Amino acid sequence: MLTAIEFIADRLPRVTVEDVRRFSGTAEIRDAAAFAAELQAFVHERVEAVKLPANLEAQTVEQALAHKAAALRADTRWVPASTDIQRGRAVLLQAFNQPHNLPIPVFARLADKSRQQIYKDILARRLLALNVGPRGQKLPDWQLDPVKRQLTETLLQDVEGIDQWTIYRALSEPLEGLGGRSPVEAVTPGSIDAVADAVRNVLGLQAH
Repeated sequence: MLTAIEFIADRLPRVTVEDVRRFSGTAEIRDAAAFAAELQAFVHERVEAVKLPANLEAQTVEQALAHKAAALRADTRWVPASTDIQRGRAVLLQAFNQPHNLPIPVFARLADKSRQQIYKDILARRLLALNVGPRGQKLPDWQLDPVKRQLTETLLQDVEGIDQWTIYRALSEPLEGLGGRSPVEAVTPGSIDAVADAVRNVLGLQAH
């Protein structure tokens, strides 16, 4: 941690050759640059030998930390521009319209369930559903596979409060810990818990 003396010494102005020329009337200086360096070192030694009162030293360190924190803080809070929002929406729409994301009627038919049951499963967090505004909901088709559906349901039950798109990406994007495969590609009947823990880690949650 930066001490008060280091804080002061670090902010001392540098001794320049122009400063050294002030002594030319009282002393013979053969090497102005070398003299300036020696004078700078002498000043630092004297400053470092000073013992500040404890309260002043603490205050100075606090000021140094406050200065560093202020330098890292933006003057204004970042607000996404309209182009940023449009770009984000375009990315969501592109993912939403992927062939593996199925409208509810199609998913219900392939799962051999009624639409009402699919809606109930979504509300009960047994199925992951995506939506983008008024375009309705779509469900990733991997949930037609019993093992992948169980992995998805396990996470949905654990991560309440995290939005569906974040869960979707955590399940569908490659993970280094899974050999570069996505969780839904890597999961097997015997690895549901382990894969779920890997996804929890990505989401910043404590593994079970």
